[in-house]
Amino acid sequence: MALLCDNLISDIKMKKYYIETFGCQANVKDSQAMSGTLDAMDFSQTDDYKGADVIIINTCSVRQKSEDKVYGWGMKLGNPIAHEVQMYEKKGHQIVFVTGCMIGSAKGDRKRYDIKVMKDKMPWADYMLAPDEEYKIPEILVKEGLVSEWTGAALFPDVAPEKRAAPIAYINISTGCDNFCTFCVVPYARGKEVSRNQEEILHEINHLVSRGYKRVLLIGQNVNSWGLDTKTKFNLRAGSEHKIPFAKLLREVHKIDGIEKISFISSNPFDFTQDLIDTLSLPKIDRYLHMAVQSGNNEILKAMNRRHTIEEFKELVTKIKKTVPDITFGTDIIVGFPGENEEQFMDTVELFKWMKFNVAFISIYSPRIGTNAQKNLKDDVPLKEKKRRHKYLMDVWKSTIS
Repeated sequence: MALLCDNLISDIKMKKYYIETFGCQANVKDSQAMSGTLDAMDFSQTDDYKGADVIIINTCSVRQKSEDKVYGWGMKLGNPIAHEVQMYEKKGHQIVFVTGCMIGSAKGDRKRYDIKVMKDKMPWADYMLAPDEEYKIPEILVKEGLVSEWTGAALFPDVAPEKRAAPIAYINISTGCDNFCTFCVVPYARGKEVSRNQEEILHEINHLVSRGYKRVLLIGQNVNSWGLDTKTKFNLRAGSEHKIPFAKLLREVHKIDGIEKISFISSNPFDFTQDLIDTLSLPKIDRYLHMAVQSGNNEILKAMNRRHTIEEFKELVTKIKKTVPDITFGTDIIVGFPGENEEQFMDTVELFKWMKFNVAFISIYSPRIGTNAQKNLKDDVPLKEKKRRHKYLMDVWKSTIS
């Protein structure tokens, strides 16, 4: 009886948690799931990590700077959370989790490095969970004595509520990636591409509509290949007449009463078919399209293992604009990729002048351990030159949208 009372008293006390999220919408979605689980266990979210019982640092591994924000260099790079947690003397029973893509890159079948590397660099972390292990948080908190066994056992990964940020609901339609762009960590950090069942996706959206949500963002590392088998998705080409499941899914979501806007991210140019282009004209589809081109030069695109040429990209954009004249575009670009010379960089500059992107995430190339580019391509563009190209392209982009 005394043990039961102690557990009840422990659970009645309002415990606090802090989450720091780095990276893309997939990480935001994961943080929403972890927040919802902690809320369901009677934790309250706080902006003061020093007073939190549970700290979760949800990491990104796309660029070196993303990782540096988590390591001890975080202080000088403008986001001190990891450094301060490391230096901060824990008070009471404070548990620190590190989750997300940095940990995913050190676990699983496609790991880029051993988990020991992470443990050596982050000795202040109590638990390191890959994205597909984050459901273990309740059982860990039971083991640590922060919640009772009854509370932990009452939550199951497939029914734990999410803490969604109004007015838009994030919906995972797939996880992982099989594209293996030479610079990219995602196939390692997130694993093999797996598509969710259409019925499950539509059921979730209908449930969200009943809770008052009117806008959804469909998330996948490459939404275009949702529902496709491996052979088919690698044979697709931009503008082809192939009917794809993702276009059909968009039409099904479009039929749902109560949904007012449908957005999706990310799309790649190389498998953006005519079927999908036609779908963009539906009235509920967002008039903003994010499509990563990465470079304006074909030789660099080939070195990146991108399955499109600039000519194909421009033709695709022309078709999309013809179908949806009021559409706007966003993109991702890497400058200073291995082997990129001035002429090749200027091809990207010319693309920006032609394209007039509304949104552009321009990144300086940084080698990611274990990727094809890091292992097989010489990082031969000096950092000073990378920074010059970054500033030059940023200035060009700003001039096109002003």
